[in-house]
Amino acid sequence: MTVIPSTMMAWKKTKPKFGGFELVESTVPTPRSDEVLVKTHSTSICGTDIHIWKWDDWAAENVPVGTTTGHETCGEVVAVGSAVTTHKIGDKIAVECHLACWDCDRCAEGNAHICERGEIFGVHSDGAFAPYFTIPAVNARHLPDNLPMELASIQDPLGNAIHTLTGGPVKDATIAIHGLGPIGLFAVNAAKAMGAKLVIAIDWDNQTRMELAKKLGADVVLGKDHDIVQTIMAHTNGQGVDNSCEFSGSPNALSNTIHSTRMGGYVNVLSVYGNKMTEIPMNDIVFRYLHVKGINGRKMWSTWDKMHELLSEEKIDIDTLVTHRVSFEDYPAGVELAISGDCGKVVVDF
Repeated sequence: MTVIPSTMMAWKKTKPKFGGFELVESTVPTPRSDEVLVKTHSTSICGTDIHIWKWDDWAAENVPVGTTTGHETCGEVVAVGSAVTTHKIGDKIAVECHLACWDCDRCAEGNAHICERGEIFGVHSDGAFAPYFTIPAVNARHLPDNLPMELASIQDPLGNAIHTLTGGPVKDATIAIHGLGPIGLFAVNAAKAMGAKLVIAIDWDNQTRMELAKKLGADVVLGKDHDIVQTIMAHTNGQGVDNSCEFSGSPNALSNTIHSTRMGGYVNVLSVYGNKMTEIPMNDIVFRYLHVKGINGRKMWSTWDKMHELLSEEKIDIDTLVTHRVSFEDYPAGVELAISGDCGKVVVDF
């Protein structure tokens, strides 16, 4: 039986500046009636964590100073609240980080990921760069039988990729992935797994990630030496792709995305932009009759169902994408590596 300590060391954003994290002694939380207490196995570093580390406008507006961050996580249930019937001690779980009220109009219409009273675990409230955390039982998703715990923390970004892709057609479609951070790389792999006809992967000059995109199935990889729009047009008979996904957070990439999508095509944007006042070529959206969709998180729960189907069928190459693992104590070094971009996914092990 796991002995649960009363205190733990947790990485908290203690100062409103670049970096600003400290390892702070904290109380191990007690689960409420509808929650489970989880012993953290691993938590991967997300682009959102980099925004928080850099303390850009978005982070300053959303993250309370003093928060234990970290939301892409997995672990073992070690205690359950009095009302929990879906989980038991010893269950292996991964976290859906969108915390919904399940009682507003958005939740009722099937959009709990944008709950009107919702929060994000590890952003608005304490998360999982700590040895223990609590989470509502509904957010603690059981793992597919064939998914090892060492790789289970990546379901959040993989789900983001799948949700973004499915904002437009995927099977037999032409797809462009703009931005080859870990979510963009997952999107390359998932698009091929879901039957895309042509996958074009675009970065600027990150050779590590451009090579990973090739390994993960990209048919064409483009970078700074290409005219992105013209080259995408050349690969699509002058029409543009059916489905463009923007993961980079670059205003230039967003412009390229819009200009290289076919008439009546789909533009799906997951990125968080450091400067929220991003210029957008609106006339091109109008006259090209584009379907532009902002993507936030994962659909609860259809995205998870699709993701677990792909994982159970072993169609997703997680091993290639997880390139580095660091210890919990070395979290700052893991963030610095993620910021450098000379990596795929960086996972923090406990």
